[in-house]
Amino acid sequence: MLDNSSDYIFKAYIVNAFAYDSGERENAGTWLYFPPTAEDINAAFEEIALPLSSEPDKYFFDDYVANIPGLRKVLPMYEHVDELAALSQGLADLPRHEQEKLLAVQDTPMRLTEYAQFREYPQNADYFCFLPQVTDDKSLGLYYLHDSGMVDMPEEWKDGIEPETFGRHIREQEQGVFSDRGYVVLSGDEWEQERPLPKQDREQKPSVKDFLKQAKKECAARDTEITRPAKHEPER
Repeated sequence: MLDNSSDYIFKAYIVNAFAYDSGERENAGTWLYFPPTAEDINAAFEEIALPLSSEPDKYFFDDYVANIPGLRKVLPMYEHVDELAALSQGLADLPRHEQEKLLAVQDTPMRLTEYAQFREYPQNADYFCFLPQVTDDKSLGLYYLHDSGMVDMPEEWKDGIEPETFGRHIREQEQGVFSDRGYVVLSGDEWEQERPLPKQDREQKPSVKDFLKQAKKECAARDTEITRPAKHEPER
């Protein structure tokens, strides 16, 4: 499939497992860009000659390319395409500043290192605080002195405080980290892990696969109505 956008979260090389094991490796797979549309998924499964209802034991993801540092190494070889679509959609739906924060976090020792953490990040974005373009102790000190609203004293008094020393003290106290994108520090919020709901309480949301199945049924029904011969009145 063509790479017609640089805004994808990641792309995955989806492979027909039976064709691969049978030696047809050249034509067994195709790239699928995430988050995908229903049409993208349908086209990918058609290209690797699998029905859309196939479970992950019929296909696998042989390779990934990700635009978020650290994501590629934790993406699984065997996973349902709907799960990957949900992961990528959750990250893509983040506001721009939260996406920038995630990129900054991934450039520090605080980085996410597990598949589950990337899935949970959208509901835990406030776990980190991020100051864009604050990349050294001096700029951190200037931010806290003049822009944060946390230092309550006349402006002329602030001129007597050396910003680099002040910023270094703050960074050491709150154990923050600089990245090329800005300053990252933990907010103090607890990280909320995914907790599957009991089956009877779980909201049933249609997947991309469900939408496609329904669309096929509707198309088939319309075709039947068009081709069905009209009934003749009995001869009198």
